[in-house]
Amino acid sequence: MDQAHDEIRSLGGEVVCVFMYRAAPTRNFCRQRKVGLECLGDPEREGYHAVGLERGGAAQMLSPRVGIAALRAARHGAVAGNPQGGDTRQMPGTFVVGTDGGVLFAHYNRDQSDNPKMDDVLDAVRLGSSG
Repeated sequence: MDQAHDEIRSLGGEVVCVFMYRAAPTRNFCRQRKVGLECLGDPEREGYHAVGLERGGAAQMLSPRVGIAALRAARHGAVAGNPQGGDTRQMPGTFVVGTDGGVLFAHYNRDQSDNPKMDDVLDAVRLGSSG
């Protein structure tokens, strides 16, 4: 998402990352990894619950796909951190929300490695900026 941030902003969008940690650990996580996006903490996971993101089981956390993705990320210098009070089984998702508050795109990860295609996210942002 960080790589597409400039394009998303040029379309009138903004990227916000929501983490399940309190403010200080969230800020530190994003600073240490040089995340150039807005990072917000949601320690009560109210946002996660509001959009229906659930906790994963063993298949979502430990599948071969997750292992391969973790190795690929590590080769590029991205390694998992030490969770500080969060639920490591919380499944992530990606959402594009329009200016009217309506959800234009929703991706619920099937496992920890299942991120949406950036073209799909950008298409939703373009749709929101044209309507």
